[in-house]
Amino acid sequence: MAKGDKINMRIILYILCLYDIYLYLDDIFALLKVDIVPPTAGGLMYFDAAMLLFGGLVLGYLLRRLGDKKLGLIMIILNVVLTPWFIWRALP
Repeated sequence: MAKGDKINMRIILYILCLYDIYLYLDDIFALLKVDIVPPTAGGLMYFDAAMLLFGGLVLGYLLRRLGDKKLGLIMIILNVVLTPWFIWRALP
């Protein structure tokens, strides 16, 4: 992979990481009892669900392969810890 391609891939991955973290905000605000509801687009519902369930793992793996091991590990931990925890909290 050429250096320019690597930089472009890294920028795309960083944007997806920010989006993945944005998706967790609603649950994090509810956990902290902060009455803020981030805006959501209904048309992205399936993409949002896929990002929360698998996005952190995929992003973490790709970031680790590109050399950003710390952010990759953070994204994997977010996915492995926060997603099941928030699903568990949402169950009746």
